Amino acid sequence: MAQGKNLDVTTVHLARLTAKDGHEIAKLLQALQYPGFFYLDCRNESTWKDVVEQSRAVYAVADAYFDQPVEEKMKDAREDQPASSDRGYKSCETDESFEMSTDEMRQGSLRLPESMAGQAQLLDQFHSQCHAAALVLVAQLSDALGLPLLERHGEDQPSESGLKLIAEPSVPRAADVVENKHRDSGTLTMLFYDEPGLQVCLSEDEVCLSEHQEWMFVPPPPRGCALVHGGNSLGRLSGGKLRSPLHRVSQPSDGAAKRYFLSYFLRPENRLQAESAVAAA
Repeated sequence: MAQGKNLDVTTVHLARLTAKDGHEIAKLLQALQYPGFFYLDCRNESTWKDVVEQSRAVYAVADAYFDQPVEEKMKDAREDQPASSDRGYKSCETDESFEMSTDEMRQGSLRLPESMAGQAQLLDQFHSQCHAAALVLVAQLSDALGLPLLERHGEDQPSESGLKLIAEPSVPRAADVVENKHRDSGTLTMLFYDEPGLQVCLSEDEVCLSEHQEWMFVPPPPRGCALVHGGNSLGRLSGGKLRSPLHRVSQPSDGAAKRYFLSYFLRPENRLQAESAVAAA
């Protein structure tokens, strides 16, 4: 797998977006038009001043959970959901994940594994702050574009939004990393990570579909910041004005090691997802 280079990333400040700062909103809009991602600095947001401590604590929760035997984690696999849903524990060739549904969190029906039960308040707070931040972004994009994006994420409507803990360790030889390039299906993805691994395709979208792709590593965001990128639903709801970047997880050098991603996925209401599937059929 081609490894690519590092790049500079625009930083957008959540507190300034909350205050409806015009310059900051313009930065947000430009970043999501191209390249489709940016760092979101959450540190000065009045309601999330402990984001650094929270994220460190959630990393520890993820480490304790994924260190368990596979048999224990398989108890958290959800048989009561369609294959397209990611709730609970899942694993594949390259990673393991545990996703907590935003709907279930709000309804008080979220089932946490035994290893996480003592951290329920922490996870609820971190989950809620990620969700609130994502809605601030969507609200400002709605106003800037004059489109009803926020209305497609009704708090009283079911969706597949959720906080996902992901374990995707690096492997002994970088050349052996399994190709996993994809675009996310939702509206916005918010990622906290402290080890290199995320790559994005900076080529024009039509080139990204060819063999002539320009890949670059997105360095881990500073403490208290998240990497945010658009998904396919954002591109569709914006009429193609905003970008869903092709991306993948790789590694810049040889060496096996633990690696975690704390990911929040904002997804539109389920009824809109169903309508899109029908339209595409």
